[in-house]
Amino acid sequence: MTPFRFIHCSDLHIDSPFKGFSTINPDWAVRLREAPLQSFLNIVDLAVREQVDAVLIAGDVFDGEDKSLQAQFKFRRGLQTLSDHKIPAFIAHGNHDPLNTWSSTLKWPEGVTVFPGSGVQSVPVVKEGRTLAHIYGTSFPERDVFDNLTSQFERQQDSGFAVAVLHANVGGHPDHDPYAPCTVDDLVARGMDYWALGHIHLREVLRESHPAIVYCGNSQGRHFKESGPRGCSLVTLSEGALPDIRFMATDTLRFVESAVDVSDCASLDSVVEEIVRQCQTLLEQAEGRSLVIRQTLIGRTEVHALLRKGGTLESLRDEAFQSFSDRGAGLWLEFRLQTRGAYDIDALKQGKDFIADLIALYDSQMAPGTLPECRESLKALFRSWEGGYLLSELTEDELQEILFQARNLTLDMLVNRD
Repeated sequence: MTPFRFIHCSDLHIDSPFKGFSTINPDWAVRLREAPLQSFLNIVDLAVREQVDAVLIAGDVFDGEDKSLQAQFKFRRGLQTLSDHKIPAFIAHGNHDPLNTWSSTLKWPEGVTVFPGSGVQSVPVVKEGRTLAHIYGTSFPERDVFDNLTSQFERQQDSGFAVAVLHANVGGHPDHDPYAPCTVDDLVARGMDYWALGHIHLREVLRESHPAIVYCGNSQGRHFKESGPRGCSLVTLSEGALPDIRFMATDTLRFVESAVDVSDCASLDSVVEEIVRQCQTLLEQAEGRSLVIRQTLIGRTEVHALLRKGGTLESLRDEAFQSFSDRGAGLWLEFRLQTRGAYDIDALKQGKDFIADLIALYDSQMAPGTLPECRESLKALFRSWEGGYLLSELTEDELQEILFQARNLTLDMLVNRD
């Protein structure tokens, strides 16, 4: 059997809104908005450069119903580039871009298959007179599809590999909605060689072969929960060999979270130096990509009180940007502040005063065995607050962390006030 080489991508989420930024300048707002589309165009460039036999898109091309016509035209131009290079593309729509939200006025280029929502369609991939594979797929006709769709797949071919494209939650992944739920055993039973899955945004090979079952992850991170490299899978199926599944980064910008220890910083200038030093390291590791970095400032430091003042973090960011004036367009910074005052907590505990008693009270409430009692005592305070229901949803670890932060804030108000 002739080897079959293809790109498996999913969850492009073109036209996705980017949320969660305290501030963002207009240029970066545009950059973020265009990043998912640019990532898809990077996939197209990769497909042409690697001369693959097909491109498979396993759902959620767009983020929602309000996709712009301009973005749809650009997506179609990417498909046209594939068509011009005789590379067929196969699209299975998912819960974010079900068939009933697509305009019927757009005509797709030759060689593009959009799988129907009424059942599974099988399309052969033929090259130089040889059938390399059959691609099986189905789309979501509407957003809410909670049926197991795997029973509709059945291998029906005499030659070539069998590759299935499906947007689904395999194994009940808790961080994603249970659309088209199924199990690994369900997929194994259908006689395919490779399952190109979408919906889960993390890369994961659920099974390496017979069949290979793969989530390629989303092609472009959109927030800090999708940090690190994002891209697609470049896959080669060969008879008598394990599938060759290679991750290929296609993201145009990358989200990174890091901690900056400012314990040894005696001035705001030295804080900026630490921030810049880490940014330089992260940019060197990004292989030319733009970075959105969230730095958490940690440690006991003499400048803790200054850092807490309004406007200080924004000023630190502006000063740090000056060190990247030649490539500042490729860097955006967000900060979280988790520093503490430069006092000796152990020494304070040994005192014979109110502060020592206060620390002992906090420590007693943070002990694992007393957390249920602490939660109960807080109910009266939370009862009149509209967000009070959140108290019951906090895990013990989360409640303990809140108490820990409260203790530090209290000590910051009381210690070294002279």
